[in-house]
Amino acid sequence: MARSEKFRLGNLLLQQRLISQEQLDYALEQQKHVELRLGRILVNNAFVTEENISEALAKQQGIPYIDLKNFRLNPNLVRLLPENQARQFQAIVLEENNGMLLVGMADPTDTKAADEIACIVKSGIDVAAVTEGQLLKSIDRGYSRTHGFS
Repeated sequence: MARSEKFRLGNLLLQQRLISQEQLDYALEQQKHVELRLGRILVNNAFVTEENISEALAKQQGIPYIDLKNFRLNPNLVRLLPENQARQFQAIVLEENNGMLLVGMADPTDTKAADEIACIVKSGIDVAAVTEGQLLKSIDRGYSRTHGFS
């Protein structure tokens, strides 16, 4: 997962023709005045959806995009990563396959977070892209003591 150059979401979205240069310039200008990430500004301005961003990241990183809306969470896997770390890293454990855990992350380019997650869960991990909104709902659902897993 090592990277030789700094990742630029705006350039990726331009390359995939999901936004125009004018939209990117507008969002970058807005970013100077608010403490929001570029992706959030683009979504807030309805230039792209969270799904557009996650799918673009997945394509660029060569990883799966997982739609969490109807994903069936496994409570034993979810709780391998304590809730406070799940929220901190915006990540959730989704599946186990051949000794590797599949972890959904809102920012799958965050290799430092992925490394820390692997240490916490004491397992090798593969990363999948998920939307931030769906991830937060899944974390709420996955760690809820009253609602359980539905």
